[in-house]
Amino acid sequence: MEAKSTEARRGGWLQRLFDSAGGAFALLLDHLKPLRVSLSILAFAAIVATSVDQAAELFLIAVWVDPSLGRYLALLASSALAGLAVWYGARNAYRLTYLRWPALQEERGAGLRNWLPRIMGASIPLLVLLGYALALVKVPHGPCGITQDCEGRVWRAAGLLLVSLALAVFFMTRRRLLNALPRLAKVSAIPSLEDRVERVGQLGRAARRVYLLSILANIAATVLIAWRPELLDGIGPLAILLIAAAFFALNGGWLCMLADRRGFPLLTGLLALSALLHVLHLNDNHRVRQYPGMSTHSHPQTAPADHRPAFDDYANAWLDQRCAGRSPCPVVVTAAEGGGIRGAAWTAMVLARLTALVDARHPQAGEPLLAQHLFAGSGVSGGSLGLATYTALLRQPAGASADTLERRSRILLDHDFLAPTLANMLFVDFTQRWLPGAWFDDRSRALTRAWEHAGRKQGMDAFAQPFAALYGTGDGKPDIGTPALFLNSTTVAEGRRFIQHPFRPMASPQSQPWTAAFEGSAWLDPRVPLSEAVLDSARFTYVSPAGTLETAPPPGVNAPVPARLQLVDGGYFENSGAVTLGEVMHRLRELARARGVALRFIVLHISNDPEMADFVDRHDPARPLPLYTTACQGQQQAGGKGSAPSGEATAPLRALLDTRTARGEYARARLLESLHTDAADPARGDMLWHFRLCPGDYPIPLGWTISSPVFDEMQRQLEHNYPLATMAEALDAQLSSAH
Repeated sequence: MEAKSTEARRGGWLQRLFDSAGGAFALLLDHLKPLRVSLSILAFAAIVATSVDQAAELFLIAVWVDPSLGRYLALLASSALAGLAVWYGARNAYRLTYLRWPALQEERGAGLRNWLPRIMGASIPLLVLLGYALALVKVPHGPCGITQDCEGRVWRAAGLLLVSLALAVFFMTRRRLLNALPRLAKVSAIPSLEDRVERVGQLGRAARRVYLLSILANIAATVLIAWRPELLDGIGPLAILLIAAAFFALNGGWLCMLADRRGFPLLTGLLALSALLHVLHLNDNHRVRQYPGMSTHSHPQTAPADHRPAFDDYANAWLDQRCAGRSPCPVVVTAAEGGGIRGAAWTAMVLARLTALVDARHPQAGEPLLAQHLFAGSGVSGGSLGLATYTALLRQPAGASADTLERRSRILLDHDFLAPTLANMLFVDFTQRWLPGAWFDDRSRALTRAWEHAGRKQGMDAFAQPFAALYGTGDGKPDIGTPALFLNSTTVAEGRRFIQHPFRPMASPQSQPWTAAFEGSAWLDPRVPLSEAVLDSARFTYVSPAGTLETAPPPGVNAPVPARLQLVDGGYFENSGAVTLGEVMHRLRELARARGVALRFIVLHISNDPEMADFVDRHDPARPLPLYTTACQGQQQAGGKGSAPSGEATAPLRALLDTRTARGEYARARLLESLHTDAADPARGDMLWHFRLCPGDYPIPLGWTISSPVFDEMQRQLEHNYPLATMAEALDAQLSSAH
């Protein structure tokens, strides 16, 4: 009997423990439900701060690198604003009574209601500080190795901690301060003792004014961003995220309070509405712009007569002028890989530096010698932006001098292209997702407008003008002073390359230059802007949405052809651009062979992935011909990542993703194999130089914003890893032999 009694007592103690734990969990869960908007903001901020590699550069720029005191103070102010909004929304959510969650009225939950809003609000600046601290870990030599005024900037990190402490002090002392002021109604000493209200309208006049002001400010911000997103260039992506978080916490929390009082699942309903509109294509505002005046939410007008030059006419005119009386004739071509702003900056820097070094050997020359012999470039994503930047600057009067190209390309690309894009995503595109019909330009248009704005500040309007305008002359002849650009996209349903170029369609029943790819010129309006062509190549995951291309079927095609295509980043198919470049080289060889001209191709392959395996095994700086690249110290060469096997659930997905990288490796290998080499005299055969980035002294991020230390790291690698003087001499010998 005594043993049974002991066992019963033990069982009763365990049961009480489980009941207590279950009750505490249920109490906590009920207290979290009214705060789900603010909690979602905190969860998103924690993921960005700890797990998003592309965000590390944003934290370094905002807290350390940015020399602007005004933007730093704006970061502190926006983090404080977001913290106040999260706290205020949570505090008011706890003042309502909810029939569905009776635990919110229980006395034992008073501590949660008192402290949870305060902790959440004060944690916003701390999450920014955490993101900065984690970003510092990725800098091999620390921030003092990349900034001159190291000691003068130490206090910047402390500023975020002070903002968090100031918020905490304000939250804890606010009620005592209010009660100490005369002529003001007294408030309860702690939040949990405040009178509960049945409706949102009973929160008080001050709360109604705050929410009304927040809604009006949100509408005004949305209108401004929809009208002129490029005005946000320089504000900073983190500030945009924090301001958006403040509006979400206040306005989203207010809507949830209205719905929770009536038991309506607001968030679930909004997600269902957005999904329905998306499935039915009732709010697609992601259309590809076919001409400069077109918006992303309108249907294209009928295309005018096609006055673009023919590629064969361009190539033949180029051969006539550049190769007359020369055999073999040197032809420079380049492939620029994708990689966001780092791909654009590295591409423009390599081409501009080589142009300047070769041009310095011919001070009396007019057009830069390298530019004279640069026939074509094939770009993907950020590489397309880099090629477009270099090419457009070549056409500017100030860009005719090669020594200005690198400086001007750096100034043009040293803009915050991410802030306008994020602002449109979080305000304009977010609003569009719940509206039937397409009403606003999407975030991709904000990105192209930012590029166009940066170009105009350099006195260059090429990004806003038709792509083909760079290649036409007044007498109707092709302008061979501009290298031919081939910008690669990928179609969604077919998974094929979509090749954009400034010429009339190259494909015909008699000639098909592309293998299993779409001829972009047959689908695009002749007036398509350069910025839009670059964007179509750079529609990377979610930051730039898939573009809906609406057009008539290509003429002369008898088989049924869809009237619409969807375009995404060219890197989905393969990120090297080498496949398209090889096809362009093959077509030029055919035209030259018909004219009895032998060609010597000089291939400049520009990649920017620090983790990329080498594919050119030649590292002798004294003899860069015919093949050359640099070796990254400590990097494993091609032959497998050597990682542990994946589980059966993740292996298929991982294989699908990794085949993209493998297609790039295959394309580079085929490009290398296609070169004509001369073992007896390497200087007479084709050559290939691979300009790559290595893991260096400062992390080189993806994304659409870049800082001075990233430019400096790229410049250091270009000067340290490559024998530029020897390469310039070899390149000059190749090109000058044609004169």
